[in-house]
Amino acid sequence: MTSADHRDKSVQEVAIEKAWREKLIQSATTEDFGRAYDELHALFLEEQGEGAEIYGSVNPRHQDRARQVILRRIKSGHRVLEVGCGEGETSRLLAENGNSVVSIDVSSVALQAARDRIQGKPWDLHYMHGDARELDFPDASFDFVVSEHFVEHISVADMLLHLGQVHRVLKPGGCYLILTPSRLWNGRRSVGFHLNVYTVEELCATVRKCGFRPTWLETRFLRRFDFVLESDGLLLYLAFLWERILNAVRIYRWPVGIRGRVLPTVMVGATKEA
Repeated sequence: MTSADHRDKSVQEVAIEKAWREKLIQSATTEDFGRAYDELHALFLEEQGEGAEIYGSVNPRHQDRARQVILRRIKSGHRVLEVGCGEGETSRLLAENGNSVVSIDVSSVALQAARDRIQGKPWDLHYMHGDARELDFPDASFDFVVSEHFVEHISVADMLLHLGQVHRVLKPGGCYLILTPSRLWNGRRSVGFHLNVYTVEELCATVRKCGFRPTWLETRFLRRFDFVLESDGLLLYLAFLWERILNAVRIYRWPVGIRGRVLPTVMVGATKEA
């Protein structure tokens, strides 16, 4: 592996993707998703060594900025659902801040790693096995839902099922905060376990189709200016236009140091109207 922004996949990781990809993209069962990601997570832990975070060398560096946005938005005293917990860092931070958090994943390996990290903690935090396409929670039971680098791992059809379920379990006025990599990084909608990847415009259109009001959240100004650019109006449509220009010129392999300055961050707040 190289940097967190760009890495070379191991032979074993490519083999796992090849073995499972077609089944997953055809809306596989919960059990199949679980087996596929158990294999992948076990491999990541083996490659990184005992005690490592599952996605420690995989997620891009703007992940920390996205978590800052999530913590600023949610603050404390809320009922929160995290979808696709991975090693559970975001849910731990939310619980530590005084929120009641449920975090689900299809991977038993991920859930065990996350549970191991909260032993003895007094937080209101529960890790549960669950499928994002069929959320086993009552209607209007959460103030917020969050996911980081999850929605790219499900097909378009499964995404629509997932968003329908999120809309159901959110309270009126509740918000789903979504972070996902930009499709403009490589120009392909689907590769490996990334079954469908979005631009800001595509993600906004998808959540709008499912009854949400989208807001674009640009995180890149946080580190230097302590500022989050947020828009559901003119700036959002300018971001759409910029993405269309970038897509038209078809430059998909940006140097790591330039990509963060060129590609809009695909982070969207999807609000369920009150």
